[in-house]
Amino acid sequence: MRTFKIFCTLLILSYSTVYAQKDGKKIDELTFLYIDGKYDKAINKGEALMQSDDYKKHPLIYVYTSMSYFEMSKKPGKFSVGDKDSKFPKPIKMAQKHLYKFIKVDKKAPKYYDQTWGNDKEFKEYAVQLADTSNKIGQFLYLDDKYRKSASIYKNAFRAIPSDPVLQLWQGIGEIKSKNTSEGKKTLALALKSIDKDFVPSKATSSVITHGLVLAEELFRKYELTENADKAKALIEVFKKYDPDVLNKEKMAARKKKTLEESSSVMRKFASDEDDDDNQGSNKNIIIDGKDISKGSSINGGSGDDEDELDKLEKEAEDDK
Repeated sequence: MRTFKIFCTLLILSYSTVYAQKDGKKIDELTFLYIDGKYDKAINKGEALMQSDDYKKHPLIYVYTSMSYFEMSKKPGKFSVGDKDSKFPKPIKMAQKHLYKFIKVDKKAPKYYDQTWGNDKEFKEYAVQLADTSNKIGQFLYLDDKYRKSASIYKNAFRAIPSDPVLQLWQGIGEIKSKNTSEGKKTLALALKSIDKDFVPSKATSSVITHGLVLAEELFRKYELTENADKAKALIEVFKKYDPDVLNKEKMAARKKKTLEESSSVMRKFASDEDDDDNQGSNKNIIIDGKDISKGSSINGGSGDDEDELDKLEKEAEDDK
């Protein structure tokens, strides 16, 4: 993380040549809040800028806000996170959502800023870190028979990190297990389109790809989807090297017990629940350009819908062409 923060400082220095000084100043302020570890202030700053017509099309406000949520999630003693009545009750979920927005907005960035940031090495490394944490939470929820919640965390994770179809694989498994059979079968089939014998899993999800394929084969056969079941079976042999014990029921049962015992108190704090009103009231008294934007709709989930906000951003970009 120290290396990444040094990169952020260098990014600021190079950034001034790309972005007008007047507009870039607030991005610099956001970046330094992140570098200084003032993650709650960085979130307030970033989400405020998302409400500004002058800034909402800039990718960096979304990725720094996402990273700030992620860093806060690792310091529950220092920041008000993780509990239902805390200021930031679902930091991982919000980190996923803002990284998803970063990806969407970054696609349009060349039109406004003559560059994109999505391929920067450091941001890609952050995506792997978020995928790793999301996977650990998703696995805990699945093993704890919270299939709907597991599907939700994997769905949000895959939207934020679409380069990792193993996340989508487990999303589909959770959907079917939670009786959302129609969507689950579609999701599993889409995941299998991206996973073939030459696929190289990321270090975030390599440990769960084989178990996911075992479950996928079972579910495909249950619903008589023979072609996909056969493909999943063949892939189990390809990826078994990542989890040699996957077909040993006794070892898998012992692993499940150990995971639930060791992870329970920590993982439950950050388990995503799609029915929760995430972080309502977390943007209090936020001032930008002399205006209080804390009242009314908020990207952070107080009112309105995140997907609608993203659609609006993309439509505006299209209209500007």
